[in-house]
Amino acid sequence: KRLGVATCEDAVLKAKPTAQMKNVERSQRAGLLHDAIQKGTGDVKGKCVLLVDDLCESGATLRRTAEVLLNEGGAKNVYALVLTRTK
Repeated sequence: KRLGVATCEDAVLKAKPTAQMKNVERSQRAGLLHDAIQKGTGDVKGKCVLLVDDLCESGATLRRTAEVLLNEGGAKNVYALVLTRTK
């Protein structure tokens, strides 16, 4: 807010709890996240969205979140800023 940049913390929501992704096989992550990450009430239609995450391991959570924002929320673009990436 000090930068004058609009924020939206409710554009997506975690509708269902999931296990820690570090304990789930990479091949199973997308399926688990499909039902867990859903569109929220925040309006991102036609907007460019920047997702900020502290850690990216497989990218499954970021991919699902971007998919929801673009396909269900109507975002124009989705970009991601990640502080740490693991392999």
